[in-house]
Amino acid sequence: MRIISLVLLATLLSSCNQTDLNHNFEGFEGFEGTFVLYDQNSAQYTIVNESRAMTRYSPFSTFKIPNSIIALESRIVSDVDQILTWDTLEYPKEDWWPQTWEGEHNLRSGIKYSVVPLYRTIASLIGTDQMQSYVTKFYYGNTDISSGVDNFWLNGSLKISAHEQVEFLRKFYNGELSVSEHSINSVKSILIQDSEESYSLSYKTGAGSTNIEKTEALGWLVGILEKKDNIYYFAMNIEGKSFEEVLTPRLRITKTILREVGIIS
Repeated sequence: MRIISLVLLATLLSSCNQTDLNHNFEGFEGFEGTFVLYDQNSAQYTIVNESRAMTRYSPFSTFKIPNSIIALESRIVSDVDQILTWDTLEYPKEDWWPQTWEGEHNLRSGIKYSVVPLYRTIASLIGTDQMQSYVTKFYYGNTDISSGVDNFWLNGSLKISAHEQVEFLRKFYNGELSVSEHSINSVKSILIQDSEESYSLSYKTGAGSTNIEKTEALGWLVGILEKKDNIYYFAMNIEGKSFEEVLTPRLRITKTILREVGIIS
């Protein structure tokens, strides 16, 4: 596995744009970040911090993308507007839950507001065997869901690198996951966050504490930028000293890098 990883890294670096973008992660003393961008037309990567880009971390709520696909494909959920509820006995309300989680939800609002108890319930309904089958078929990170079907993506056994996030998104967007067109188009529609005249930006965030003391945290932002003549796939993660510290920089750094490489203005 080590040899395979080194070969893959060498292949990546041979097709990389080596633009110096590291300064975008400055200001986080003692912590690191990475950014991976793939240009579909040129088949070229732009990578910040190559070694970290190949290192696997918990996906946290970025797993809501494959979780939504699997929910639709397995027919646990019929469409993105179906009203859904979660198991309130298994997941009773906690003090830290945001107000946006209250009330009725569907996949559209569930992914927008990253409603954790809703997706934990969905994962339980999908079941361990079916979930494992899809995660394996998607080649999603290390494909390990052994820490529990309703929490393996929440600092559990499942780990994925920024490069693997980009590869998953590329396969998803190009219909290479062996799932229905309905599932693909439905999830594409709920990921759109920003639609301008010149581009459409879709993404999913993720974040969480990575130690018991909650003195270290990881933040993700993964997504797709679609223009009339090209599609770009990206993934970034960043470390911080707390959950709150990693929230704001994710989109700011992503948009700054996209501007610096000339994709958006």
